[in-house]
Amino acid sequence: MKFHIVFACLLVHVVAFNFEEGDNSTVRGCSSHCSYQDSTLECWNKTLDFFEKVLLGQMRHYIAVQINIDQWHRRNDKHYVTNFSRVIDEANSTLQKYVNDADVLSRSVVYDVARTLIQRVANVSTGQISWIPHYSCPLPCEHFYSVWRNLFIVSVVLNIALALVVIPFAKRMARREPDESLMN
Repeated sequence: MKFHIVFACLLVHVVAFNFEEGDNSTVRGCSSHCSYQDSTLECWNKTLDFFEKVLLGQMRHYIAVQINIDQWHRRNDKHYVTNFSRVIDEANSTLQKYVNDADVLSRSVVYDVARTLIQRVANVSTGQISWIPHYSCPLPCEHFYSVWRNLFIVSVVLNIALALVVIPFAKRMARREPDESLMN
């Protein structure tokens, strides 16, 4: 009975992830197989819809983390002075490191995005807030390998249990067989 409960909990844990937080098998809408030769824009539109959702989600997470950093300073640094123009400059310099000259993003666009996001942080984090903005890490940052390790361990245990049940049964069946040969 305990085994069934543990197995059910493990199964619920595995199924409960989504593409933003764990299981990549639930990714829907993104396709790297869209082509200019496609007869309709359906593939491109689904892929665009996917990236629009991901973009908004990641901007939301970025703002949430910046708010949490500001809130940490407000609670733990007695000499903290809010200076969001400095935060804008730091965010811009960090993001500019990832922009190539031949990129589809220009440096001015990256600056405008960084400025806009940090301005939203400044609007939300005006003092100590009682709620904590939620964020979640995507798969590449924190891949849940422990699920696969646990499934491997369960598989090994089940195989050993199966062997412990089948081997005595096979021996018992072999003893019951007469020692007669099949051919006379």
